[in-house]
Amino acid sequence: MINKEIILNFHGIGKPHAQVGPDEIPYWIGEDFFDDILVLAKGHRNSRMVVFTFDDGNRSDLTIAAERLQSRGLTGKFYVLASRFGSQHYLSRDDARRLCETGMEIGLHGRDHVDWRTVASDQLADETIAAKQEISVAIGRAVDSVAIPFGAYNARVIRHLRACQFERIYTSDGGVASARNQIRNRTSIRSNMGIADVLAILDEHEATTTRARRLVSTTLRRYLI
Repeated sequence: MINKEIILNFHGIGKPHAQVGPDEIPYWIGEDFFDDILVLAKGHRNSRMVVFTFDDGNRSDLTIAAERLQSRGLTGKFYVLASRFGSQHYLSRDDARRLCETGMEIGLHGRDHVDWRTVASDQLADETIAAKQEISVAIGRAVDSVAIPFGAYNARVIRHLRACQFERIYTSDGGVASARNQIRNRTSIRSNMGIADVLAILDEHEATTTRARRLVSTTLRRYLI
């Protein structure tokens, strides 16, 4: 049984649309680069399982990402925002349901794409509990996992998500994830990367000091700060 995962996280595939903010544009990658990553990941010889996740609910999730995954016998996990359903350039409720019907997973990314560290308790509940229920109704099945917006969290956010009983909580901390853990690290793919950078991620070529800093940072944010 494979207990470790390398989770590659994507946002948009193709040309960024007009509603993509300047801080999000670096996380959009071209179609050719995405294709190259899928080929590399499927053929990579590693004991780690490679998992593909997608944040923000851009319509390219359906029109590009899911089609490319399906054509290679792969699946993905798509994290959507309840308030963006039906907005131009984003997934509709029917789109999200179609993704589920093709074997993809739909999870929660919140309601309005805000930093959960900064919101009051009632808004945090709306961003998670209420939004999760709306997405569940839209797709006709339970929502069991959550991807934290911006990868921004502290101990309060983690305690809340644990209390919500999500099976899996995805961060953007980088590194290898344990399939046994509720909290799982992901590595976001950016437009300034090349295929050699992705190969280094899959090969786990990372400095010991980087891993040590991550361990300290995640421990502080998950349990103390």
